Amino acid sequence: MGEFVKKTMMGYKEVPGGHSDPECTHVILTEAEYAKLLRQLSDAEQKARITKSEADKEIREAKREADRKAQEAALKANQAIEEWRAALEAERAESAHQRHLNANLLRIAKERANADRGLKPKKERPGYVVVHSEEKEYSFRDGRKRLYKVKLWETIIQSPYSVEFAESVVRKQIEDEMFPEGKEWLIAKIGITGKYNGSYEKMREAMEQNPEDSFYSGNVVIARQQRLKRNFRSKYWEVAIVHTKPLGDVPEDLMPEVKKPSRGLEKLSWTGYNNNQK
Repeated sequence: MGEFVKKTMMGYKEVPGGHSDPECTHVILTEAEYAKLLRQLSDAEQKARITKSEADKEIREAKREADRKAQEAALKANQAIEEWRAALEAERAESAHQRHLNANLLRIAKERANADRGLKPKKERPGYVVVHSEEKEYSFRDGRKRLYKVKLWETIIQSPYSVEFAESVVRKQIEDEMFPEGKEWLIAKIGITGKYNGSYEKMREAMEQNPEDSFYSGNVVIARQQRLKRNFRSKYWEVAIVHTKPLGDVPEDLMPEVKKPSRGLEKLSWTGYNNNQK
């Protein structure tokens, strides 16, 4: 075992306290002990190199595995995206096809309805007909709940859709065709200039708050009082719209068919008139 010593003027002197002695400055080893220490240091260094090499290898393998999994995940994600894109394109194509079919069915339904009602030319008429318009008295309450009366106009417009159509389908179709977004309104032809999406009471409040707004000076439909009607006598759906002013001139393509009396009826009418004069 090595000796624990201190260096003096005369050489090295062993210290009584050994390694823990505060005067210890050197350790003297035998040749065998020194060789053993060298082997231990060499073994430790070798072990450290092996451990580092194995750790580096594991890190490289882990990185390769992570890259492989990332590539697989990216490939699967791209495949899924392509599948979704293909499904979306197929759905869009099918939707476009269905819209085309529906548009054709609606066109055919309108043409048949126009022919059935004697509206000519059947392919050009929009299929809607103004059948009635009258002034009516409506009651409303102000902010203090006092009851007032006002005269508004109610107009009945016949649609080209048979009463056999479902209410939900007809309601949306009529709304889309009478008040299309971004396009000229069908009822603009009869002088309807605006649509208020609320009650008459709310519109009056808005008018008082914005008296200079030109919107309220036009002929405005009150959306809250718009009603759908299923007329089994005419066999067509109708819509009743309530608006603030009378209609303008009704163009010919929105007028119902004018049936001319037969010649026999004309002759009978004139004969009756002449007999009454005698």
